[in-house]
Amino acid sequence: MTTSEGQRWRVALAALAVAGAGSAHAASHDPFAYTMRITPEHGSVDPVIDHRYTAAFAARQQHAQTTPDNAQCFVAEFTRQDAVLNRDWKASLARLPASEQPALITAQRRWVVARDPFCKARSDDYSGGTIAPIIYVDCRVELTIRRSLWLEHLR
Repeated sequence: MTTSEGQRWRVALAALAVAGAGSAHAASHDPFAYTMRITPEHGSVDPVIDHRYTAAFAARQQHAQTTPDNAQCFVAEFTRQDAVLNRDWKASLARLPASEQPALITAQRRWVVARDPFCKARSDDYSGGTIAPIIYVDCRVELTIRRSLWLEHLR
């Protein structure tokens, strides 16, 4: 790794270090700490996130006529975004110095374990309604896109 690459890594890690548990202490000891966040249901859509949804998703949504059809659009999009995440994960890990790879592996495992319960809690606000499954899978899609963007910043 060149000196400039090493400097970029330090800057990227410093910029991305956020408190996973909400404390500055956690962030200072874990350069890969990550806080889950998502677009509020009644808020404006983040254009960076919106841009990452695929054309295939948009095309399927144009033809979705029922709630199950719409849910399938999000399920298919999750599969596509998960493939992007896996690609970004492998590229980011490969570029990281070997001494820092275990920390990123641990952080990624924590993120994977936290994602689905986070989205379940979010969709529970709509339990009993037909929109709840869509809220759940859309949350998974958005968090996966956000994580891909985060990993891309490591490269």
